[in-house]
Amino acid sequence: MDKVPLKNYILAGGAIDLLTAIFVLFAQGRLPPQVPLFYGLPLGEDQLTKPVLLLIPAILSGLIILFNLLLARLTKDDFLKKAFAVAGLASAVFAGITTLKIIFLVGNF
Repeated sequence: MDKVPLKNYILAGGAIDLLTAIFVLFAQGRLPPQVPLFYGLPLGEDQLTKPVLLLIPAILSGLIILFNLLLARLTKDDFLKKAFAVAGLASAVFAGITTLKIIFLVGNF
């Protein structure tokens, strides 16, 4: 990870994903049996899923960060390395916002 510029961005993205996952697990008792997650599907039951599957955005974002880290280590261009770091952080932020909005929308807090 020494070759990767902006490594704090990568660490921040990983921390956001981890905190989002922890929050999802702690919020399980306050969520209904089905929550909306798949907004791209037609309206109705297809959009609903079990609350534990709210971990999907955080997991996918973590995989994006790992893939971008691998690409950053393989490339020699500093601009691309920085772009991969920023893109990983952005994916973590967007995944966290999406998940938290769903939880606060349907949760019983």
